Amino acid sequence: MDMCYGMMGSLFRSGSRQTLFASQVMRYADLYAASFINLLYYPFSYLFRAAHVLMPHESTVEHAHVDIDVESPLATRNRTQCSDCKDLECKRNHLTRSFSEIKPPNLFPQTPQEITHCHDEDDDEEEE
Repeated sequence: MDMCYGMMGSLFRSGSRQTLFASQVMRYADLYAASFINLLYYPFSYLFRAAHVLMPHESTVEHAHVDIDVESPLATRNRTQCSDCKDLECKRNHLTRSFSEIKPPNLFPQTPQEITHCHDEDDDEEEE
């Protein structure tokens, strides 16, 4: 394929190997043809779907969950500079934990603490 379309260069080959893009173009070329007659050669159960391949930016390993309670205090402090603070004790008082001020959003509504729905008992009288 890259011999016919040599001006595409590395789009169709990487060294001596064919690229994934080139194999996908060859596999699905009938979908993009000028006529739909080519599709009649495929069985009705044929699924036009590419194999699952990770994108270059996707990771192959799971990232570990970092708990902010155990995170280093140096990484989560707001540093405010005070011009009149010269000693170390004054500077320590100005440092605050940033995660203590930030609260995560409420993802789920709070569970009700009292009955929110009362069933009507009038239906029993009508049936009699």
